[in-house]
Amino acid sequence: MDSLEKFVEISIDLINTVKEQETKNIKTLAQKIAESTMKGGIIHWFGSGHSMLLTKEVFTRAGTLTNSRPISLDNYLGKIERIDGVGEVLMRAFDGKPGEVLVVVSTSGTNPLPIDVAMIGKERGLYTAAITSMDHTSKVKSNHKSGKKLYEIVDLVIDTHAPFGDSSLSTPDNAVRFGPLSTLSGVEIVHMLTAEVVDRLVANDYLPPIRMSRNIPGGDEHNRKVIEQYKTRIPELIY
Repeated sequence: MDSLEKFVEISIDLINTVKEQETKNIKTLAQKIAESTMKGGIIHWFGSGHSMLLTKEVFTRAGTLTNSRPISLDNYLGKIERIDGVGEVLMRAFDGKPGEVLVVVSTSGTNPLPIDVAMIGKERGLYTAAITSMDHTSKVKSNHKSGKKLYEIVDLVIDTHAPFGDSSLSTPDNAVRFGPLSTLSGVEIVHMLTAEVVDRLVANDYLPPIRMSRNIPGGDEHNRKVIEQYKTRIPELIY
């Protein structure tokens, strides 16, 4: 079996593991998001480095919740995620409200920036969740001044089950490791979460604020109506 086939098999096994082991926590988080959404709340997302990809996956994308807002400085975050105090500065402009939800994505769960974001969000009364790799974080030390890791701070942990070092394959001599998985399982998690939130909103006769593709008939009109609900809190949504 070549590396391509191995990677596909490993990826399928990973998705099945997420389904089997993380569905309970995903449903718990979905309930918190649904409750906040029905009260007019928004969902705050944070990730730095490659973890930022998940915050982009849920923002202004067709089929996702319109009330999602990333906390972001885009590409600068990867360069400064290991510097103490940056998170405190970033969160000065944070407008999260008690009862809303903050999801922090970090594969290692050890760098100061995502940990600070989670700490401050929790201090402000938000329900905090982490999407992280427990295999990785259990094998490394925290870089945060508190000595704590992300999973030790948040209210809920969802494990990506990505392997240590985020590499699933290696060359025959083990000189090179490759085949990252954290984004694959992370994306599966966020869309499982969306699916569950939609079910819970529908069960409560609440119209899910889902964004439609702008490239289908009626898409723009639908989106503008939904954006009206959130344009004050998420001005970036405005066309």
